[in-house]
Amino acid sequence: MEKSEKFRHIAAHLLSKRESGNGASDFPEGLTLDSIEDVLAIQKLMIKLNDETVYGWKCMLPSDDGTITLAPLLHAPVKSMGRCALFTKNNKALIEPEIAFVLNKDLASYGEYKDEEIDNAIGSAHLALELIQNRFPVGYQATHYEKLADGLSNQGVYLGPKVDVKKAYESSDIHITVKQGDRKSNHVGKHPAHLPQEPLYWAINFLAANGFELKTDQIFITGSYNGVMELDINEITSIKYEGLGEFKVEFVSNN
Repeated sequence: MEKSEKFRHIAAHLLSKRESGNGASDFPEGLTLDSIEDVLAIQKLMIKLNDETVYGWKCMLPSDDGTITLAPLLHAPVKSMGRCALFTKNNKALIEPEIAFVLNKDLASYGEYKDEEIDNAIGSAHLALELIQNRFPVGYQATHYEKLADGLSNQGVYLGPKVDVKKAYESSDIHITVKQGDRKSNHVGKHPAHLPQEPLYWAINFLAANGFELKTDQIFITGSYNGVMELDINEITSIKYEGLGEFKVEFVSNN
């Protein structure tokens, strides 16, 4: 099988599994990915198959060994609605508390952008939840390249209320309180890159250098403040980011 044909097959396979909700993104036998260049080719094909649409990016700073963490958001964000439908695991919603940044202008491919230019391209910051779904079956040992191509367990983003961009930029630590019914949990959240805008600066330049289109209204989530949290569905949930804001949402199963 030619490499281009192999990539098209993988991209179509992974995109179809996003709609099934059954966690079956195991790679077809004999099809493997060997480099970050392979992954980027798959991501571009998935965007093309997704009606040429990408709603934003999940990103973190590269690790010390150069490992890349970057994946396109292929589903429209749920915007500050009372209910949020998602694929669940054991009747639990899997979410990660984050801050999202939204572009207010297009940024040309193959450009190189200074931090200040990127700051000026950020139209708003929001409290946000990454919606998590592991699409690989139990026992399947996915490689890092396979996980990247599959979207790093992302199934979408809940885009909450706006917050002041300057305050968002200063939010290295956030005390997060979650309430469901009479149950309350408190979490001392720490951003993995210390400041949430640091992965944004890296990701925009990396994506532009690799020919991706960066468009107005694309959103960027840049790392979880508390890792994956399992929350009950069908219950009003209050999530407070101390010093930034609070919102209420009810998670409902899309399984």
